[in-house]
Amino acid sequence: MSRTIELVAGVLLLIVGLVVLASEPLVAFVRDLGLSDDVLRWWPLLIVALSLFFLVPALLPGRNRRLRAGMVIPGAFLAGIGAALLYTSLSDRWGAWAYLWSVVPFSFGLGMYAAGWIADAPAFKWIGSGIAAGGVVAYLVFATAFGGEAFRVVAAIGILALGLALTIGGLADRLSRKSPIA
Repeated sequence: MSRTIELVAGVLLLIVGLVVLASEPLVAFVRDLGLSDDVLRWWPLLIVALSLFFLVPALLPGRNRRLRAGMVIPGAFLAGIGAALLYTSLSDRWGAWAYLWSVVPFSFGLGMYAAGWIADAPAFKWIGSGIAAGGVVAYLVFATAFGGEAFRVVAAIGILALGLALTIGGLADRLSRKSPIA
């Protein structure tokens, strides 16, 4: 099974490498087809569609839970990257990658959590949720620092909400451990 995953990953990397090498002729070919720039802005949908190659089989019921769990991680990763690229391509806000890079650990962590859920592996759930939470915190911090005023306000409120939730959770745990006075 690991050889199959290795083979698929290797073939995908070869395809991506060839596409990158041939990107200039491909762009010229697509432009010669007469497609408008408005249509070309939707190119990240190809990455989202590639994510479905991994996500659909991973979410279908089947016998090999470990293989399905292994497929959901790259599927979530590609879906997250594709969605972020689609946003920046359509809005032409490429500078947003100053904080949108945090979608990488978030989507990877989300994939690990889903893999843990599919394979019934609690360690994957814990690690995945920790990585995803780290991605969210990184987004909030970097959106506050590099985003526009709206992002700063939303991120600041998010950071305050996270701090409040952790504080209440810590206090609730301490209060629940105290024994009642008899």
